[in-house]
Amino acid sequence: MHWLFAFIILLIICLIHLFICPYTKVEESFNLQAIHDLLIHRLNISNYDHLEFPGVVPRTFLGPIFVAILAWPFTNISLNHHLLYLQYIVRIILGLLVISGLIHLYKSLKGYCDLSTRRWWLFVIVTQFHFLFYSTRTLPNIFAVVIVLHSFAFWLSGQGKLLVWTSAFAILIFRSELVILLGLILLQEVFIKKHLTFTKTIIHGLIASCLAIGLSTLVDSWFWQRWLWPEGEVLYFNTILNKSSHWGTFPLLWYFYSVLPRALGASLILLPLGLIVNKHLRWIILPNVLFIIIYSILPHKELRFIIYTFPILNISIAQGCSYLFV
Repeated sequence: MHWLFAFIILLIICLIHLFICPYTKVEESFNLQAIHDLLIHRLNISNYDHLEFPGVVPRTFLGPIFVAILAWPFTNISLNHHLLYLQYIVRIILGLLVISGLIHLYKSLKGYCDLSTRRWWLFVIVTQFHFLFYSTRTLPNIFAVVIVLHSFAFWLSGQGKLLVWTSAFAILIFRSELVILLGLILLQEVFIKKHLTFTKTIIHGLIASCLAIGLSTLVDSWFWQRWLWPEGEVLYFNTILNKSSHWGTFPLLWYFYSVLPRALGASLILLPLGLIVNKHLRWIILPNVLFIIIYSILPHKELRFIIYTFPILNISIAQGCSYLFV
């Protein structure tokens, strides 16, 4: 029953954020418009918005397709009133997908934390602004977050094969920079903790990668009307050409002195305490901190680029809270 209570609390906070701020910004436009076109225009691709306004880099349609399928039963009801109602439905569905990942992660903490710490983790999550605010926003990062949260849960519950498969799909379909975060986790599991064998990890990784790239290429090439692998083009544009810096840059340590204090709030000061109290958490926190350090090398920075790390960092914060307020 603890997970049901967690689900209700998370959903309430998500809905509050959504209804207070229902409108979107430019980074959300592609996925939201893609869902709209899928629901309204169906297979009449000539009316799709992205062919006339393609944006800087192509994005995958796989996330929008999944959300559109879940939203389809509500289409006629919402269209009889206003398209804004359809947007609410779509974003609630996305929020529910994120919450499902959080609940999966919440359940997986049982092997690392006691009930008090898990409750504090839930409390810390709902009292922080950014993660649940973004959970209903149709950013590419949030579609990736849905899978990454399940990857984390498989990692913590010792389900190595599922960790490999979900990691491949998150990286190769939605956000290529996750190769750093999830790659570090896999390297740790293979070479340090030895929970995974090198051979099986490579085999499952290659199969999952081929399926992920193949699926994205087949589906997205039809929607974009040319052969492409969207996340491959994004990786080339952002990393190889480093053209993302045209949209602004921040100093090397910006994530540490600006993003993390804003995202995690005053509770951030308890993170070191949690690592002292529960030494097992150090192996969980380490890949996430290394990811932020390595990703800081790229000059173009945004809070959403490291949003995946917030739930994991909050585990140590929750441990610190449980220790102080037992």
